[in-house]
Amino acid sequence: MSTQVTETKSFDGQVAGHGNILILPNNILIKRSYPKEINFYKLIKEKNLPLQNFMPKCYNHDPSYEEIKEKYIPKDGVVYIVMENLLLPFKNPNVMDLKFGTRLYDEGVTEAKKERMIYNATSTTSFKTGLKICGVHITDKSDKSLKKIGKKYGRALKEENLANGILRFLLNYTDECYKNVTTPETYEEDLDQTVFDKKPSKYTLGFIQEVLNQTYKLKEAVMQSPIRIYGSSLCLIYETINVEEELKKYERANQEDNDEKYQYPFTYHLIDFAHANFVDPSLGEDPSFITGINRLISILENFIYENSEH
Repeated sequence: MSTQVTETKSFDGQVAGHGNILILPNNILIKRSYPKEINFYKLIKEKNLPLQNFMPKCYNHDPSYEEIKEKYIPKDGVVYIVMENLLLPFKNPNVMDLKFGTRLYDEGVTEAKKERMIYNATSTTSFKTGLKICGVHITDKSDKSLKKIGKKYGRALKEENLANGILRFLLNYTDECYKNVTTPETYEEDLDQTVFDKKPSKYTLGFIQEVLNQTYKLKEAVMQSPIRIYGSSLCLIYETINVEEELKKYERANQEDNDEKYQYPFTYHLIDFAHANFVDPSLGEDPSFITGINRLISILENFIYENSEH
């Protein structure tokens, strides 16, 4: 029996992971999943935990799900999650997939997979820092072409230059920090290091401060939730801007007689909850996940402090 589903196409916006994501005509995404992941979304919402503010919308328990299931989901016995397309609000997005956690496996995995995940963590920045860049998509500011930087970039980073990998992506918001990228197999040492010698503008520092503010809120949300999350990533997306135009908006918004706050065009979400579960609240915070959040906070705080007027 054919499992071909009409009116869907492959989603080409995925930065990391296993692929096989389909996009529907209404811009909703479907991808292979597990009952555990779908149930995690449901419980987070039912318990009204603040973590839901950082999660994409999941439509598997929405009234519209049955119609979506009937029209679009392959009838192949596989579990699919139906979820929000985080790229939808953006015209020319820039995306970083930053995996959180010193531990990348959950309970119940085979010994072989556990060993593989331990090796993946210890051979990359994950084990020591709780962070690993899994991929980056950059929109070229001049011709709006898409540059894709693959997983080898993040795997090759060391603890010493992980901060540069993260900060390069953030500084690219107003600068051109990936000019000489010609292949997905790009390494940090191949890129222009002089971008870190320039003093960022107040506007750029404001953007990084907003990302830091979201990270503080994420940490608070995670610490209020009795959960363990393994293999989840921060999906950070920002629009490719015309810097001069945005600076004018920023300056207008910061005038004394203006009550409107300037909104930097970015979003901040956690993605991938296939290995997330609830635990006894007495177990306290998730040490693997919190290590990554704390390292990200440290990187951003240090950069802002070093480049601010004292």
